[in-house]
Amino acid sequence: MALEKLSAGTYKFYAPRFEIEIQGTALAADMSKAIISVSIAEKLNEGANFTITVNDEFDLSTQTFKWLDHALFNLGNTVKIKFGYESSLELLMIGKITGIESSFFSGETPTVTVRGQDLAYDAIKRSSPEQAFEKMTYSDIVKSIGSKAGLTVQADSTEKFAQQIRKTNQESYFTFIERLAREVGFQFNIDRQTLSFKKPEVDKKEILEMALGKDIISFNPDMNSTRVLSEVEVRGHNPQDPGSPIIGRATAGSELPQESGKKPASQACPTVSKRIITNVIVTSVNHANAIAKSALNNASASFIEGTVESIGIPQIKPGVNIKLEKMGKRFSGKYYVLETTHTINDSGYKTSFKVSRNAV
Repeated sequence: MALEKLSAGTYKFYAPRFEIEIQGTALAADMSKAIISVSIAEKLNEGANFTITVNDEFDLSTQTFKWLDHALFNLGNTVKIKFGYESSLELLMIGKITGIESSFFSGETPTVTVRGQDLAYDAIKRSSPEQAFEKMTYSDIVKSIGSKAGLTVQADSTEKFAQQIRKTNQESYFTFIERLAREVGFQFNIDRQTLSFKKPEVDKKEILEMALGKDIISFNPDMNSTRVLSEVEVRGHNPQDPGSPIIGRATAGSELPQESGKKPASQACPTVSKRIITNVIVTSVNHANAIAKSALNNASASFIEGTVESIGIPQIKPGVNIKLEKMGKRFSGKYYVLETTHTINDSGYKTSFKVSRNAV
């Protein structure tokens, strides 16, 4: 979609604004006017957080601050944040307040900064006891954890690699799911009230086409062949026969396809290296192959990385594809969004995001 088409529904990106709801109540006008900055950061495999900065007031008659001790900012309060333009707003964040800080300077207006995490923080990010999952696939394990946390779960199917998968007491459920995702090359994300555990959708159609000098304020790409691998071999420990390792491989050209007609990084780089993984326990050749392919995909995904700053576009989120144009032949093309930061402040609404590309 060209940005011109999107802008038709967003009042041509004029009059950016936010809307915040705390504990089910929209903020009153005086509170909204006191807010000087709202920022939402989200990253694949890590989740989302928000920051709200408020100009406080001191009442000389009561000797109290207007917002610092306000019940709205109590720890644990649920916050919903929408960003957009005029009446076209999109829900970007549902989370809970986890911290509050202030800055006091003599003769200056104090500020209050409210910070929060997505809903996964209480549900699956805190420490939890050891747990064993019996005769379950990785996707079934994630569905079980997510449903108990009150989250909607979207999970692609995986194989059952072992009779028992154990979460240690040093892991939160969040880091445990991250480990499972990393092992099979999946990506793990929590968007508002939905937990997704899926294969990277790098082959999906771009949601937007953006161009330097038009929609993009800045773009800093980095092409680096030293991160790329030509082959990955897994020589996994076989619990049934320790003397006979289970071998799995992923070879050049078998990466996830991102752009049709483009050469994958493992084949495009003139000199690339082979990686051998030995410090893993595997239960089958399919298991070893999955680990190998995950490592190859991760290496190729880092071939081209870049940071982008653009006008504020709430539709840009981790896990979508963007087409960047007018960057020369080397850097123009389709990119996968890894992380985003949406900010509204005195300078307006801007979106900064990190992207990757595995082919040229």
